[in-house]
Amino acid sequence: MSTSAWCNGKLVSFDEAGLDSSGWPQGSGFFETIKTVSLQPCALSRHMRRALNTARRNNERFPSEELIRTAVAETISANPFPIGRLRLFFGKEASLIVTHQEYSELENSAKLIVRSAPAISKEISVTGIVEKRYPYTQNLQLLAEARRNGFDDCILINSNGFVSETSIANLVLQLDGQWVTPPISEGVLPGVMRALLIEKAGVLVRQIASERLSEVTAGFLVSSLKIAQPIGSIDDRALIISSESDQKRSVFAATALATSVG
Repeated sequence: MSTSAWCNGKLVSFDEAGLDSSGWPQGSGFFETIKTVSLQPCALSRHMRRALNTARRNNERFPSEELIRTAVAETISANPFPIGRLRLFFGKEASLIVTHQEYSELENSAKLIVRSAPAISKEISVTGIVEKRYPYTQNLQLLAEARRNGFDDCILINSNGFVSETSIANLVLQLDGQWVTPPISEGVLPGVMRALLIEKAGVLVRQIASERLSEVTAGFLVSSLKIAQPIGSIDDRALIISSESDQKRSVFAATALATSVG
């Protein structure tokens, strides 16, 4: 775990910043999670743009870009990990906390369970857009529940019977020979990596009815940290991890690296 965090103008200990042992702050706000490789944050500008849009939708104050970039650079320099998890927490009155912790690449494919989620309340703005907010308790509880049952995460089905996302990642699934991801209108977080794959890697936006999950042949969990983690099974039904899906994963990874600076 990193030993310091950038909190409102200076580097301090986690305790001084009011962070728990996992690096989560007290209170509420919105946040961004960013992968770093060789001390460089991936797609930092896109993450800042998403955070700024969240602030504007909610009429909240937002730190300057210069301040954010300074905080990021100082935090990474103070906690230098070859591969890291950078988090930017935006609180009330434009407060800013930045952490950089070590991150281990995921080697295994993911075992997923399908969960109907008609009663799950998400952090949705007045415009209907899912926002990345803390406290992140509900998402972490969903993740913990899946893991207690022997799975790595859960696929969430919304109240209309369509596939949404998982507790902590977007989905890209192979269906009818195409690589598709559910639309934002199904309660999907507008993930930065998801957007990159739509724009640059041929992923299509399609509604996926829950009953069609039995037809999915391959897939990935997609996030700024995972990039593209292969899905090994859905409800104990094994998916194909073929040379084609390996190639697709390489394309997704290359897409992420091409956007690693800025």
